Amino acid sequence: MAAALIAATHGTDDSVTSWVYGVVVWPDHVGPDVGHFTDRLTAAAKEAFAFWGYAPPEAAGVWECPLEYAGGLHGGSADVRIVDDRSAVETVVPPLQWMNRRLFPVVVIAFSGGWRMRDALGTMATLGARFHFGSAASSYPDAEDWVREVGRGCRTMICVSYAGDELLIHGFAHWFLAEWCEASGVNPWRLPDVIHEGTAEATCASAKDSTDTVWERRAVIDWAKRNCLSNGVGAASVYAVGKSLVTQLIDELGEAGFLETLAAWTSSPDVLIAQYEPDWRESLGLPRECVAASDGSG
Repeated sequence: MAAALIAATHGTDDSVTSWVYGVVVWPDHVGPDVGHFTDRLTAAAKEAFAFWGYAPPEAAGVWECPLEYAGGLHGGSADVRIVDDRSAVETVVPPLQWMNRRLFPVVVIAFSGGWRMRDALGTMATLGARFHFGSAASSYPDAEDWVREVGRGCRTMICVSYAGDELLIHGFAHWFLAEWCEASGVNPWRLPDVIHEGTAEATCASAKDSTDTVWERRAVIDWAKRNCLSNGVGAASVYAVGKSLVTQLIDELGEAGFLETLAAWTSSPDVLIAQYEPDWRESLGLPRECVAASDGSG
């Protein structure tokens, strides 16, 4: 398949460095902690796959990232490559291999500060880390042009370079979930948000502060006293409630057993909620039957 190149428009002051699973784009300059940061990225990605009992992807080839370039990062339907506009030399970033499938390398856009991230991403910017399985353009309608180009057609993590391990693992858990679903014939985009975010939160739970975990459980109990899962879970609670539900399902079914339910979550979530909500509520110390009248928006 011929590469569908997308010309990047970011400035030549930007830099690219390699990491185990792809490339890191530094919008301003390579941070002084580049080695430490890429080590943390790698550890977070490995943790996201290991939690579910899987080895991480492997690079399909050995390569060296250009030390300097004047041009951009190009992505398309076939590959990801670094192009030097002065010499027209192209360096292809090797794809990854996992579960007998070819995967895109992951492009990480690492901002040195929150202010720069907000300038680049626009009003929809969220500090921390966010993984995009495909184009990032739809998530940032008023982003700078180069963000749209670099993040198109790739697997893209957008983050600040000082993002905590919890946030990085959460982001890469979304990567794992989407790749596992695609390899297993499950449409990941039909999963309810409570399962999407709950899976990522359960994956990164070991990196959370124990005090935060206690407060999260208290918040989930308060939510469940007023709401039923069958009425939906609002954006303000979907992370904590989702983590609680997915953790309960893992305790009951095991990691592999939970993953086996994902196809059913895409087609009949109401049936699964009716099946699993009583045990989940009981694990919180609440009556098995939910009689709350709220619409779950809290």
